[in-house]
Amino acid sequence: MAKPPFKKFKTKDPLLLTPGPVLLSPQVKRALSQPMWHHRSSEFKKTLNQISSDLKTIFQTKEPVVILNSTGTGAMEAAISNTLSPKEEVLCVCAGKFGERWKEIAQAFGIRVHSINAPLGQTISPEQIERVLKKNRRIKALLISSCETSTATEHPIKEISHILKKYPHVLFIVDGITGVGAMKLPMDRWRIDVLVAGSQKSFMIPAGLSFIALSKKAWSAREISTCPRYYFDLKKEREAQDKRQTAFSSSVTLIRALKESLSFIKKQGLSASISKCQTLKKSTHVFCEQMGLTLFSSRPANSVTAIQIPKALSAGQIKKSLEQKGLILAGGQGLLKDKILRIGHIGPIQPSDHLMALRALALELKKKAPRDFDDKKIKTALKSATKAVQKL
Repeated sequence: MAKPPFKKFKTKDPLLLTPGPVLLSPQVKRALSQPMWHHRSSEFKKTLNQISSDLKTIFQTKEPVVILNSTGTGAMEAAISNTLSPKEEVLCVCAGKFGERWKEIAQAFGIRVHSINAPLGQTISPEQIERVLKKNRRIKALLISSCETSTATEHPIKEISHILKKYPHVLFIVDGITGVGAMKLPMDRWRIDVLVAGSQKSFMIPAGLSFIALSKKAWSAREISTCPRYYFDLKKEREAQDKRQTAFSSSVTLIRALKESLSFIKKQGLSASISKCQTLKKSTHVFCEQMGLTLFSSRPANSVTAIQIPKALSAGQIKKSLEQKGLILAGGQGLLKDKILRIGHIGPIQPSDHLMALRALALELKKKAPRDFDDKKIKTALKSATKAVQKL
C-alpha cells in the first residue's frame, strides 16, 4: 500500500519526474559504475546476446531489434534513411514538436512531405489519414509518434493500423520513444513496419542508446532505398549485431545498464510496466480534477501528463521554484512555453515519489494563488491521488 505523502516537500536527492530522462534504479547505478569492458570481449558478447533477445520481448516482435549509439532522434533518422528515397512522398502527422521532427528529418533527405496537422493537445482520426491516402497513391510511408511527448497526447496507433491494411504499399513508421514500455504497442500484431525507442524513457537508463526494429517489408524497402547513410546503415549494424558485436565502438556501460533494466522489466512483466504508468496517470488526473486544474491533452498519454497552469500564474516560475527545492518537472515547449507543466510516469517511480511531487506542486500553487488553492482543496486532492496508487 502506498504511504501517505510527506507533510512538507523535502528530498535528499533531486526528484526527477520528467518524461525522460528518468530516475535511475540502484541496480542501474551499480551497472554504470562497474569497471570497463572491451566491446569485443566475450563478456560483452554474452551481454549483447541476452539484450537482443529481451528487446524482442519488449517490442513484441520476432524481428531483430538493432541498437544504435544515439538518442532517439538518431533512430528516427535511420528509420527514414534506410527505407525511403529522395523525391518519394510520405504522410506525416504533426501535432507537436516530435511530429514536426519527423517532417524535418524527411525533408532533410529530399523527401516530399504531406502533413496532417492537429491542434496542440489533440490527435487525428484514422479517417483523416485514409482520406489523404485515397487521394494520393504515391505516398510510401506514414510517419507518426505513438505519444506526442510535447503535449502528452497519445495517437490511435491500433486504429490506424487497421486503416493501413487497405494500403499494403505504405510503410507504417512509428516513433515509440515515449511509447514503448508505457503503452500497448505490439509491433507485429499491429503491423508496425518500423518502431523506434530511446534508452532514457521506459528503458530506465541514461540517454545515449536508441533502438529500432524493422518488419520484413521494411527490410525489403531498405534494399531499394537510395538515401545516403553511413553510421546509421541498419544492414551493416544488423550484420554486426547478429555476430554479437556492434558495427562501431559500443557504449559498454549503457549496454550493461540496459541488461539490468531489461531484466527488471521482464521480471515484473511488460503488462505490469504499462499498468504502473496507467495507475500513476490516473492518480495525477484525479489530483488535477480535485485541484480544479485542467489537463492539456484531449487524449492523455500513459507516460506523461500535461497540466494547464492558470493564466494568472507562470508555469515557468512554478517549475523554477520547484527545481530549487529539488523537484524537476518538464515545462512546455515552443508555443506551450510557460503555459503547461508535464509530469512523467515512466521509470522506477515509487508511490511516495509520485505523491511527494503532487504535494509539492499543490503547495507551490497555494503559495502563488492561496484563494484558488486552499488547504481543504489540497487535502482532498492528495487523498484522492493516494487512493489511486494504493495498489502499487
